[in-house]
Amino acid sequence: MGDRTYAEGRDRLTALLARLAELAERRNGHGVAEACRALSNKLAEERFNVVVVGEFKRGKTTFVNALLGAEVLPSAVVPLTSVVTAVTWGDEVRAEVVRTGGRVEPIGVDELAAFVTERGNPENRRGVERAVLHYPAEELRDGVFLVDTPGVGSVYAHNTEAARAFVPEADAAIFLTTADPPISDAERAFLREVREEAARMFFVLNKVDYLSESDREEAIEFTRGVIADAVGHEVRLYPVSARNALRAKLEADPTALEDSGLPAFERDFRAFLLREKGGTILESVAERARRLIADLRNSIDVEERAAALPQEDLARRVEEMERVFARAAERQDDVRALVRKERDRLVATIEADLEALRRREEDQLRRVAREFLDRAEEVRTMGSELDELVRARLRADVDRWRGAEDRRVAEAFRKATARFVQEAEQIAEETVRVCGDILGIRLETGVARVELSRRTEFSYSFFEVPTILESLLPDLRRYLPRKVARKLVERDVMEAIPRLVDKHMGRLRYDFVTRLDQSVRALERELVDRLSSTVESLRAGVRRAQEERERSAEHAEEVAAAGHALRAGLEDLDRELGAVVGPLT
Repeated sequence: MGDRTYAEGRDRLTALLARLAELAERRNGHGVAEACRALSNKLAEERFNVVVVGEFKRGKTTFVNALLGAEVLPSAVVPLTSVVTAVTWGDEVRAEVVRTGGRVEPIGVDELAAFVTERGNPENRRGVERAVLHYPAEELRDGVFLVDTPGVGSVYAHNTEAARAFVPEADAAIFLTTADPPISDAERAFLREVREEAARMFFVLNKVDYLSESDREEAIEFTRGVIADAVGHEVRLYPVSARNALRAKLEADPTALEDSGLPAFERDFRAFLLREKGGTILESVAERARRLIADLRNSIDVEERAAALPQEDLARRVEEMERVFARAAERQDDVRALVRKERDRLVATIEADLEALRRREEDQLRRVAREFLDRAEEVRTMGSELDELVRARLRADVDRWRGAEDRRVAEAFRKATARFVQEAEQIAEETVRVCGDILGIRLETGVARVELSRRTEFSYSFFEVPTILESLLPDLRRYLPRKVARKLVERDVMEAIPRLVDKHMGRLRYDFVTRLDQSVRALERELVDRLSSTVESLRAGVRRAQEERERSAEHAEEVAAAGHALRAGLEDLDRELGAVVGPLT
């Protein structure tokens, strides 16, 4: 796409869709016009989820602010972030928090710290799933949904778990580290755990302005080697001074900005987004728009042919066409039944996997609890420490499992979707071809590639694992002998673990099935819309011919001229849509 951005391509495509909808409305092609509006909405709703991860005090928030060219997030939040915070486009500055369960609560921008920091919201006791800041930064017009996560390696274990868990949800991740102090063991461990996602990660060495030239080169080589060892392959490392980049953008100093190293990162990062996702989105929508153009051209051809046929002959052929439409609808229903069958199969797979996870977690947590109790010496803190250990272990295991299961289910659904979409395209193609044969004309039957976008909003729900011993407080066992206290704690924990695991298996099932059902509904709408647009266009051509049959010869000439003008307009649109797609391929 050259130097153009995704936003520019999206805006151009949106304008072309509006023109196509206008042409369709002139011809009473309301179904095509509605399809154009649906495609425009699809473009407007697309987002690039970009997660920024790294150990706290690495300058993550300054880096986010530098990308946006403004001090959007308060830097005081950085060392104590406990809740994922996102910045996305908004006409005006405003903030909101989404509670666990989905309730959205508007808040003042100056209240963010009370919801997203460890000090204001320790261990996320306020039940916040995420915080969102809407901000009118031009960089966000590219569809970027920039997500700042809690720091890895924090003294709060749940912060690292939240950061690690969100990486699979993102379209891309930016891992930020510094040379002083050098990359830590916690960061290496984090990278090893998310190495499967490393193909979609960018690696940034921040604060290079603190180093001399010789120290800088040494730090780059050392950090690059450590990261490559952790993720299992060579990586590109971007040396950056986020502080200098932010200052340069605020002062509109292009030389200082280039010297900061940030533009090199931004160029590669935007190219990646366009190549990996943006180009696919634009190409898919443009191809679907061209398919709608083909439907309108077919409608014109059908109208012209129908107008030339004797009334009785046309009536017979229209009856044949309606039988073709009915058979196509039946075949479409068969495909939808297969979609639901595939959904049930995937749910059964998820349930089987959850049952295996349940058994594994109960056994592992019981073993962990017994090993801890065998070592524990302090009776007063025995219960609370074991509670924290079990919660942390369950949360970490669930997060890892969920990421892997997400990928397995998504891949299985993607493969099934490809089959169903292909079948729907074949039904539409055969319907057009047979109707052309009935009328004795050749109609366009090209099959466009269809990409179904995944759910694009922030979908990860980081639920808090409740205490397993909360019903036992106040804990009188601290006054008992160690052996007696240990026995009581073990009994209570062994009884609580199955309940705790069962609760979260239920939550996981609900999350997976809900998202799967949303995907199924979206797929079914795609399948229905594909055939209905084609059938409506063919019927509209016949209908217009029948309506015009009673008009005068002079009016018929006007109608023919309008048809030629419409065809010319569609040809121009088709070429322009091809120009949008062409540079991407």
